[in-house]
Amino acid sequence: MYILVYMTNKTVATQSLQKWGNSAGVRLPQKIIKAAKLSLNQELIVSLNGNSIILTPLQPNRDLTLEKMLIGVTPENVHGEIDWGADVGAEIIND
Repeated sequence: MYILVYMTNKTVATQSLQKWGNSAGVRLPQKIIKAAKLSLNQELIVSLNGNSIILTPLQPNRDLTLEKMLIGVTPENVHGEIDWGADVGAEIIND
């Protein structure tokens, strides 16, 4: 199986879908990575449009603050500690 990658500036590359561990992967040429302004380890949204696979860079929400994340937390909707049972294995803490 081959995947054809189209760019708006007419940059095109043909890549093969290859086994990668228990999954499958496509290697993107450096030319495509640079043209799309991607970076290694950047999170991408993978979506489908018909039989086309679309990779969209996930934009970090820089406006998100701890205060904004906790705005809906009230004393009424916060629960107490949950007892998961006795410690076992590496999580045992000797006080």
